Amino acid sequence: MLNVTMIMFFLVHLMSCIFFLINKFAGFPPDCWVVRLGLRDADGYKQYLSALDWALQTLTTVGYGSVTAVTFNERSFNLVWMVFGVAFYSITIGNLASIISSIDM
Repeated sequence: MLNVTMIMFFLVHLMSCIFFLINKFAGFPPDCWVVRLGLRDADGYKQYLSALDWALQTLTTVGYGSVTAVTFNERSFNLVWMVFGVAFYSITIGNLASIISSIDM
């Protein structure tokens, strides 16, 4: 379980960075989440925490909506991350059920 947790935190970090870089490489379009939240010229840790907030909420299917994907690139990446989240939870729950059933025997 520790291995799965470490992998999850690494992937959340990686997706946070990519979510920010999508807009940085596009030149920060006026409707991107970075500009809408006023984070274009903010400190790096504020930008990172906002992107981390999005990645963790999307992965855990909570999605409070504080950081929303609007542009085509953001929505496309968001869709991929949501599909990964569904697969991640399916595999994790299946593995936990397998461990619990083997312990029960």
